[in-house]
Formats: sequence, structure tokens, C-alpha cells
Amino acid sequence: MNKKRHRTYTYRTKALLQELKKYEREGTHLYLGNRPSSAEDIARACMLAEDSDYMRDFVGDEADRITEIHFIRITDKPEY
Repeated sequence: MNKKRHRTYTYRTKALLQELKKYEREGTHLYLGNRPSSAEDIARACMLAEDSDYMRDFVGDEADRITEIHFIRITDKPEY
């Protein structure tokens, strides 16, 4: 992997980790697939995913507050 791509990847991973930690502090439950997970585990999984991406599924309560975020692995990528 070239250094420029690695730096961007590291920046994106750090940004995702900071975002997810903020959600955790606010009491939002995080899931990787169907399993409860931590911000660190999700960021690591997203960083390591080379042939797939993760889609976010936000779950809210009656007051429209985000209470859960599920990261769902997408393995079928559309061909353009």
C-alpha cells in the first residue's frame, strides 16, 4: 500500500472512531452485524474490509433520537 493511501485510510479510520465514540458517550448502542460492539471493533472492521463495505442502519426512538447504529457488511457491490 502506498503511503498516501495509507495516510488517508488512517485519517478516515480515526475520524470514524471519534464519531462512534461520541455516539457511545451519548448512550447509543453500536452493533457490528447483529452483535453488540464497541467503537474500536467497528472502526477496526471497517479498516480491514478490503472487498466489502459497511452500511449504517440508524434506529431511533419516539423522540427521533438515535438509540442504535447497526453496521451491516455489504458484500455485493454494484457493477457500473
